Amino acid sequence: MALLAWKGNAQTADEEIQAARTTLNVDRKATVAQTMQFTEDEGKAFWPLYEQYSAEMQKQGDSMLKLVKEYAQLYPDVPDDRARTMLKELGSLEKNRVETRNSYLKKIEKVLSPAKTLRFAQVESRLDLALRLAMAASIPLVPIEGNLTGEASTTAAVAEGVPGGIVVSTYKVTASVAAIDEANRKITIVDAAGIKKTVKAGPEVINFDQIRVGDQLEVVATEELVVGIAGEGETPAAGTSHLVALAPKGAKPGGLMAEAKQITAKVVAIDDLKHEATLQFEDGTTRIVAVRPDVDLSKQKIGGTVVIRLAEALAIQVTKP
Repeated sequence: MALLAWKGNAQTADEEIQAARTTLNVDRKATVAQTMQFTEDEGKAFWPLYEQYSAEMQKQGDSMLKLVKEYAQLYPDVPDDRARTMLKELGSLEKNRVETRNSYLKKIEKVLSPAKTLRFAQVESRLDLALRLAMAASIPLVPIEGNLTGEASTTAAVAEGVPGGIVVSTYKVTASVAAIDEANRKITIVDAAGIKKTVKAGPEVINFDQIRVGDQLEVVATEELVVGIAGEGETPAAGTSHLVALAPKGAKPGGLMAEAKQITAKVVAIDDLKHEATLQFEDGTTRIVAVRPDVDLSKQKIGGTVVIRLAEALAIQVTKP
């Protein structure tokens, strides 16, 4: 995945952004001249100021590039403390940029009419936007923990008039290995949207040592949510179960890792008017949930037990980039 080429490759990031800056700066002066259509006297007064302004903005651009290069070295693992510092540095650079522009616009307004000064400000904004878009296209977003994005589908199965049911969500996505924790047998994968997820491979995954940072994974993730009502006197046990299906020894790394968790809650209140029920969980927290319109709440009792089971399965197949 192109985004992960950033890891340890700040030189490439530097070259791409420098190329964009050089191309736009070469055309910048010509664009300003063509768009502004200065008179001879206006040009004599304006261009010396513009050269000073361009030099100042170039220095600030160099500072921004330095920050980008550091980000490229850290990506995709940007520690919170460094992210906090980089955020402050970015804010400072943006502030300095605005202050520098405003300062020179005041100077330029002394040698040009207010209308032409405003026109110059508009031209500069457009040129800056082009440069910033070029940079943004080369800089991936900071990865965050979350649900991987991709092609998703959801199906549900319910029985008419029966509380609960089954909801199955599946998504397919191509992600890249961003980090490997060999000691704890964990891999962190990042998708194209910058969403990362860390998964653990148990000791049964015999090809774990073949996975490398930068490997691309074809990921198929499935989440199954089952909600039901326990019968009279039933006390369903809460717990966790695991399932691991493996690739043959010697084959490319791959497999299916699944985890199922089951929790219980008690019905502590029923609102017939709003068609809602309040559930209390084992840790004492409560949550109000909507009940399907086809379920007759008059038949439900306060104190009943709700069983919720969540099963997550992650199937992976490694393909070399």
